[in-house]
Amino acid sequence: MDGSQLTGPQLNDLPDDSELLRPYVSGLRQRARAQLLPLCTLDFSDGFLIRFLRARDFDVELALKDSFPLKVRGIHLINEPMFFRPVFAMLRPFLPEKIKQRIHMHGSDFCDTLTDFFPLSLLPPEYGGEGPDIEEACQEWTNQLLQSEKLLEQIAAHPTGDIGVAPGDSAST
Repeated sequence: MDGSQLTGPQLNDLPDDSELLRPYVSGLRQRARAQLLPLCTLDFSDGFLIRFLRARDFDVELALKDSFPLKVRGIHLINEPMFFRPVFAMLRPFLPEKIKQRIHMHGSDFCDTLTDFFPLSLLPPEYGGEGPDIEEACQEWTNQLLQSEKLLEQIAAHPTGDIGVAPGDSAST
């Protein structure tokens, strides 16, 4: 019996090293690379792809649709170049409706429109807000990353997410 005759739950019952899973992993890898390149050149491990497929009952279509592991609530562009709006107008019809609604172009008059989306307390003074300035915010992020060096090394060493986080290693400390 080959893997194409098995259902998602049956595939989920197979061990990670089963030969029957290889066509699914290979197919997902190829399609993910085709969709991500040239934006991204990630090399997905078999372990990562198998976990990803297991979470979606080996439905490759579902795995590639709406499965980006980041919740994008909005994309805000400020001071975008003049050519960006016409180029975006050509690309816009190909975007999902949900994404179209989340892209906001503020242009050079961003101080007036950013406050429609963000409280003044979060915006830096450079963007018309009352929050920390950009230099201060960047330094704070840099410090957080430096304090999380051990966690970041663990993540880099285990791309499938199989890491143990000890107290004090997380970015929240």
